[in-house]
Amino acid sequence: MQSTAHSPFAVLRLAAIAALTMGLSACGTFDRYPAAPVKAASPDQLYKIGALDQLNIVVWRNPDLSATVTVRPDGRISLPLVENIVAAGRQPADLSREIEAALAKYIREPVVTVMVNNFQGVSTEQIRIVGEAAKPQSVPFRQNMGDIIIVPQSWF
Repeated sequence: MQSTAHSPFAVLRLAAIAALTMGLSACGTFDRYPAAPVKAASPDQLYKIGALDQLNIVVWRNPDLSATVTVRPDGRISLPLVENIVAAGRQPADLSREIEAALAKYIREPVVTVMVNNFQGVSTEQIRIVGEAAKPQSVPFRQNMGDIIIVPQSWF
């Protein structure tokens, strides 16, 4: 007379129960991450310049000092008479004021406007599309952006 504890069916049954228990316990580990917010932290959130953004910098009445520049990977830009200004992580208006202060050494009462032409955004506010996407890329995050907006962008 054989014991049911040592039969091959009992061992398979025990293995199946163990696998099912481990599988179900793994499903409960995703709740440690909070849900994505529906709205930005502040409703008046302003754009922050990021590396690889293309900026059109206009110095009023001084076309020789105006330029279109790309923010370097180190987050800085250089202009005629003004070099290595940190642009990444700043708002365009704040960058305009700093350029005005730097140009004030050379011209009287400079008026500078910074416009973002082609934007990437700050790296912490980007969504990365990787894997088997047709076009792996970084997409700047916008408020109320969901999967329905993100996924089709990676198809083309």
